[in-house]
Amino acid sequence: MGSASSTLSGLTSEATAILQKVAMDLPSLFSLLIYLSTLLGLIMCSYALYRVVEDQKRGESMFGATSLFFIGIGLFNLSFLVDSATLTLGFSDSALSTFSYSSGSGSGSGSGLPSSALAVLKFFGWLAVLRAFILWGESAQSGSPPGTVWRGSTHFVAGILMINLTQFLGVVGGYL
Repeated sequence: MGSASSTLSGLTSEATAILQKVAMDLPSLFSLLIYLSTLLGLIMCSYALYRVVEDQKRGESMFGATSLFFIGIGLFNLSFLVDSATLTLGFSDSALSTFSYSSGSGSGSGSGLPSSALAVLKFFGWLAVLRAFILWGESAQSGSPPGTVWRGSTHFVAGILMINLTQFLGVVGGYL
């Protein structure tokens, strides 16, 4: 019985070490994500301007191109948009959605999550927000499947909640 608990303890410490190593690499991946979203936003804005000209020549509606342009602007300003959505959802402005995961933001807040796990969850939240913009961009194209806007909206809200997980758990805990 003692060897089973020591094996479980060894696996737990190994999993924690792996999680901490992943969390140490996340700030550089986060920077890459922000740079990619900025680049994708510029590309979408450029493509939208091209589509406006083409749609105007054909006499078609420019609604899809205009939507792509605003989605591109949102991707270009991804950090600001997520911070604004954080305030809109009612979370406090002390931590906002910054990508910090100091030891005080994880286990000290009462959520019971280690700071490295919180960093990984925040990163997946940022990926969900980026996925929301991609889905919204797909919805502006002709022939997109129905429900794409709602799927994008769901990704956006879920991503915001994952980015602000400690605050979200605090709010839910306060209601319970």
